[in-house]
Amino acid sequence: MAGTRGHFEKGVWVEEPIPDENAEKTTEPDINIEETLNAARTSVSRAVTDVKVLGKILFGTKNGRDHLEKEAAKAGEKMEKAINEAVEDARKRLKKTE
Repeated sequence: MAGTRGHFEKGVWVEEPIPDENAEKTTEPDINIEETLNAARTSVSRAVTDVKVLGKILFGTKNGRDHLEKEAAKAGEKMEKAINEAVEDARKRLKKTE
């Protein structure tokens, strides 16, 4: 039966497997390359189609444009908050140096 051994690395115990001498050597599984390539092509094609449909919905429908407007407003609020925080931090630092 295989156990573990290890060592400390940056204060964390890192386990290292102990090889089991009785275990059979494993071989690489049989992989059908063509099948894997076709699955990847199908997946990529589906993703591209999904993005095109999403674009049509977001830009081509009132609900989509409303959603984009709402998200843009949220992003603008976050940016304004970040700018205001940076300005306030700069003011505090200037006051400390006076």
